[in-house]
Amino acid sequence: MVVSETSSGTPVVEMTAEEYAAYLDREVRDATGLSAAEFRRAYLAGTLDEADPAVSELAGLLRIGQNGHAA
Repeated sequence: MVVSETSSGTPVVEMTAEEYAAYLDREVRDATGLSAAEFRRAYLAGTLDEADPAVSELAGLLRIGQNGHAA
């Protein structure tokens, strides 16, 4: 992981694909008790409550990990 700052002081964190996958898995497990893979499957199947802010946040993290593409 590389941590730097922009010229205006905004933190920038760059992770390898492996680091991001581990981060995502921790975040998903902490919020839902599911692995990232289980969450992805449930999200794509439409079985999660999309009104839950945690689900929306985690779905966003899935997209970030896909370089902005949908999970």
